[in-house]
This record gives sequence, structure tokens and C-alpha cells, in this order.
Amino acid sequence: MDSLTVSSSPGSELSTDEMKLLAKLEEQNRLLETDSKSLHSVNGLLRNATSPKTFFLEENIWEHVINEWEDWSKRKVGQIKVLTRRGVPAQLRAVVWQLLCDSGNVSVRLQYSDLLQSSSTSETLIHRDLVRIFAQHHLFHNHQSICQETLFNVLKAYSVLDQEIGYCKGSVFIVGLLLTQMAEEEAFCVFVRLMKDFRMRELYKSSRDELGCCIYQFDSMIKEQLPELHSHFQTQGFQTSVFSSSWFYSVFLSSLPIPAAMRIFDIFMCEGLEIVFRVGLAVLHMKQTELIKLDNEGMMNCLQNLESWESNPDLMIEAAYQVKYNGSQMKQFRKDYEAIKAKELEEQEELNGLCSENKHLKHRLAILERRCSEKLVSQLRKELEKTQLNIASSQNALKEMQANIPQLEEISAAPDEDSVMYLQTELISCRLKEAEALTELKQLKNHIKNMDEKLQQVQCGGQQRVSSAQNDLQVELLSTRLKETLTQATLKESRHALMQLQTQNEIQRNQLKRTEAHVSSQRDRLQELTSHNQDLHSQLQQIRCHFLAVQNKRKENEDGDAGNMIRCLQKQISELRSQIQTFSKCAPSSCQPSTSASLEHKDT
Repeated sequence: MDSLTVSSSPGSELSTDEMKLLAKLEEQNRLLETDSKSLHSVNGLLRNATSPKTFFLEENIWEHVINEWEDWSKRKVGQIKVLTRRGVPAQLRAVVWQLLCDSGNVSVRLQYSDLLQSSSTSETLIHRDLVRIFAQHHLFHNHQSICQETLFNVLKAYSVLDQEIGYCKGSVFIVGLLLTQMAEEEAFCVFVRLMKDFRMRELYKSSRDELGCCIYQFDSMIKEQLPELHSHFQTQGFQTSVFSSSWFYSVFLSSLPIPAAMRIFDIFMCEGLEIVFRVGLAVLHMKQTELIKLDNEGMMNCLQNLESWESNPDLMIEAAYQVKYNGSQMKQFRKDYEAIKAKELEEQEELNGLCSENKHLKHRLAILERRCSEKLVSQLRKELEKTQLNIASSQNALKEMQANIPQLEEISAAPDEDSVMYLQTELISCRLKEAEALTELKQLKNHIKNMDEKLQQVQCGGQQRVSSAQNDLQVELLSTRLKETLTQATLKESRHALMQLQTQNEIQRNQLKRTEAHVSSQRDRLQELTSHNQDLHSQLQQIRCHFLAVQNKRKENEDGDAGNMIRCLQKQISELRSQIQTFSKCAPSSCQPSTSASLEHKDT
């Protein structure tokens, strides 16, 4: 039951004073219908509401209304609304509230004791909230009669009755207020009726759809009637739901002082949640100037401090009914909200489908990455083993080279010394032969000279013996010249051999120098290869560490990080391969000069 429908019909027979009061009430009702339920046109009556005569008349009227409730609730709803807006007498609130919500016809009244015997999943949460709220909130400070046990019983009984809703924090204030006016079982019945017929159950649902709709309607009213304040909210990023949620949950019972909250709850019991929209907008209108100057925290503190209306609730009610409230417009706001929610729901369903598909793709990607990672790790393991074998073979070749270098040095050094000694011996023998040849040549020259002298003597001795002696001399001369020619040829050969030996000696010396230089370069190369081998060892250790890191990383996280490490390792392995190939090419060539030198020496 959101609100009672307005109808006007003549009253039953009453006293003269009651008839006068009813006439005023009828006039107010007509003004109310023409001014969207605003009390602006009945300020005079509100200003006189505190006079003893007025209270006395209203109390009498309410007693009459209670006695004739069936007739009034059907034909004089407008008068009941005017009376509730002016306030229900405190001593009659319990009865009036029960009549307004028709709690006497609640079917679960007889089940209350059975509900208390059952257990609720919300018991711990209810106990915790009660301990905190009883100590802090002013609603319970002046009503010691409200014990935690009775409040707990009502909340627990409803949480058992309606397990879908269970317990909601805002219901503590409503049930607490009911218990200040009536007995435990009666409060339970009224609360059940409020939840069922006053939209409170929809507000308390976990989906919060009804609450979201109310906040959307309220925000739309702010945008239309208080555009400057709404713009300030938007600029500051201040959401309406931050402060208005508690207003709808507790019907202002958690925010306003008790006298003002009682008056609002009187109207709420008659007209429903409309009063919450009106009072909320009236609060913002009255605090608009102050709110525009504040930031988020300041605005929140300002809207939580509503103690200024404790002394004059009538002013608040008057301001609330000056707010424009259009029922058809509120319905349109609801339709707009439902359209927005439907679109959001459609987008959410699409998003859920995309999330599900994304999850499935992630799962497939993880499987593929795992397979790829296992394959790559296997390949890397093979590459690593192959690299280790290559490094081992390179180390063996290096060791062989290191062992061969001293032998090559000995081989290259020993033959050079023997060759030099041999060449020196040959040089000495050649010089001796040359000396002997020169001596023989000298002897031949002397012999020729002697022969010439003998020839001259023969010429002088006689002509007879000239011919025979001349022939002999010619023969001897020819033989001597032949020997001289042979000796000269032998001398030339000896000189040529000497020149060859000198040339070979020079070649051997140069070759010895080159061999020494090559041995020195081989030693430098050996040192370079040793340092390079050490670098290869260190890189191998780094690769092993990286490989272990890749394996650990793959076990901890399979989201693709292993791929980067694997590519890095592959790059390093390829670099090592190129270095090993370069090293393998350099190793044989480094041995070639010494080998060729030894071959040349053997040939010599």
C-alpha cells in the first residue's frame, strides 16, 4: 500500500466543534488536490497547530477516526492524509499505525512464537549491529523500554519468515521505532505489512533494483528542480546514492531527530515513500547554498547533520509539500530507469559471454603455451647438450694444441742449429778447396812459365831439335791449359756452391726468425684461446643458470614469460655456436705455420 486514494464524502454525524474542524479539513483537502498535495495553502492552520484547543480537537477527531475507521478509510481518505500530515497524537500512534497499514489482517501473527523458536543465519549479524547501534543512535537513548532482546526477536522472526531478504541494517531503525509505540508481536505484524505493501521488501533485496530506481528518480528530481546543485554534485563526482540510500532504507529515522522522524513516519504510514522524496528534496533545497561551497567530505558531513529541524518539524513538513512531485513524471523516471537497467543487463550478458569466451581462450592459450614451452625446453636441452659436447671437443683440441706447442718449438729449434753448423762446415771445406785450387793454379802458372823458359833455351840451342821439342811442348801446353780450364771450372763450381750455401744460410736465418716470431704469436694465440675458453665456460654457466631460471619460471607462471627467456637463450646459443665455429676454424689454422716450417726444414 503506497498511499491511500483520495475521496471526499460527507462525514457522519459529529458534534459542532468536530463539524467545524472537519469543514476546515475538507477545505484543506480540496486545496491539497489542486496543489499537488502541497501544504503551502494551509500555512495558517499549521501555524496554529500547537494551540491546546487544536490538539484537543485533533485528538478527539482521531479518536472518532479510530472508532469509525472502516468508513473513514473508504470515504474520507483525504481528511486522513491532512490529519497525518499535521501529526498523529503520541498516545494514539500505535493504534493509528496499525490501522493505516492494516496489520490486524496479517496472516503470520499466529506464527510469531514458532518463528522465534527457529534459528536464523543472520543472528550473529543482528547481534553485532544491535550492540553498535544501541550505543550510538539517538533513537534508543530516550527509550530504555526497547531492550535488545525484543528488537532482536522481531528482526530474527522476520529473517526466518522471509529468508530471501533475511536481515537488512536499515530495518533496525524501523522496528526500533515501532517498538517504542507498541508491543513486540504488534510491531512484528506492522513490520511484515510494511515490507509487503510499502515497497520496503523490494528496497531491501540484494539486487537493490528498487533502491536504484528510487535513487535514479530522486537524482532526476534534483536535476530538474535544483540544477545548480546537481551540476555541483557532478563536478565534485558526488553520487546521490552516498547520502540518499540511508534515507530510503530507514525513512529518515537514522538521520533526523526523533520528533521530526516521527512526523515523517506518520506520513509514510499513510502515503508511502513519496514523503521520503519530498523531505529529501526539501533538505537539499534548504542546504543548497551551503552545499555548493563544500567538497565531497564537507557535503557528506552537512547532510548527516540535520539536528536543526528538531525544534520545528512543522517547518520541515511545510517545506516538503512545497516540493513539486508529479506521479506521472515519477512513472516516466521509473520507465527510463528500467530501460537503462535493461540495456545494462544486455551489456552485462554480452560482457559475461565475452568474459567466458576470454576465459576459454586463456585456457587454450595456457595449454598451447605449456606445450610450446615443453617443446622449446626439450629443444633447448638438446641444444645445450650439443653445445656442451662442442665445448668439450674444443677443450680437448685446445689441450692437444697446448701439448703440441712445446714439441713444435723443440722441433723448430733443433734442426736450425744443426743446419747452421753444417753450413759452416761446408763453407770451411769450400774455402779449403778454393785455396787448394788457387795453389794448383799458381803451380800451373809457374810450370807454364818454366816451360816457356825451356822453349826459349831450345830455340837458342839449335834448329834441329826445334820441331820435335816444339811438338812436345805444344802437347804439354795444351794439357796444361786443359788442366787450367778444368781447375777454373772447378773453382767456379766451388764459388757457386759457396754462394748457394751462403744463400741457404741466410734463408735458414730468416726462417729461424720467422719461426721464433710464429712461436711467439702462437703463445699469444694460446693465451687468447685460454681466456676465450674461460669466457665460454662462464657463458655456459650463465646459460645453465638461465635454463634453470626458465624451468622455475615455467613452473611458477605459465603466462608466456618463459618464451622471452627461451628466445634469449636461443640467441645466446646461436652466438656461442658462431663463436665455437670461429674457434674451430682458427684452431687448425694456428697449427699450420709451424707444420709448414718443419716440412721446409726437412726438405732443406
